[in-house]
Amino acid sequence: MIAVAEAVSPVVKEKCVEEVLSPRVLELRTKIHDEEYVNVAIQRIAMVISRELVRPPEELKYGGRH
Repeated sequence: MIAVAEAVSPVVKEKCVEEVLSPRVLELRTKIHDEEYVNVAIQRIAMVISRELVRPPEELKYGGRH
């Protein structure tokens, strides 16, 4: 016997998932297919990591920013 979830077509299944997801998640799903958006996001992540790596040890000891 075929389970109900397996009997639903992928298109219908995707539409059901989109109805459950928030508009923000759907917006981000669209953005991750935009090469420029992904490149800018990677650059931002790299900058944050670089800043954290060069922070003075005394700042790190107390959990960072206050």
